[in-house]
Amino acid sequence: MVERALILAIVVVAVSATAILARWWLGRGLTGLRTMQAEGLWTALGTLPDGRPSLVVFSTPSCTVCRTAQYPAVETVEATYGSALRVLRVDLSRQPAAANAFRVLTAPSTALLTSDGRVDTFNHGFAPAEQLTAQLSALGASPVSPR
Repeated sequence: MVERALILAIVVVAVSATAILARWWLGRGLTGLRTMQAEGLWTALGTLPDGRPSLVVFSTPSCTVCRTAQYPAVETVEATYGSALRVLRVDLSRQPAAANAFRVLTAPSTALLTSDGRVDTFNHGFAPAEQLTAQLSALGASPVSPR
């Protein structure tokens, strides 16, 4: 019985250490993106900032979660913010330079860029509309008023 408890404790410690290491690694990547020159990121995207906050959506043609969950969430956010938000869709299979510049690990991923083009937030994996909206609000973006 003591052996089982010892094995369980080792497994719990290993899983916890892995989770802590993963959070540290992802946080380190965001810090690097925030300190990176914005011009290099925009060159990789093939466009320039236009003074609005930008939502960059990274996907691939074979990404099921992109089509079934991320795109609908992005469309909801896009409808909420209207012309106050710029949405850029990046096909990682066609724009590998953007994947490298933004250090994309998985599809879908999303990045929120400030109005002057710097990275504010990066989401690895699916980000629901509520999360994207909260991140945009933290940036100071305002939804368009309903007509």
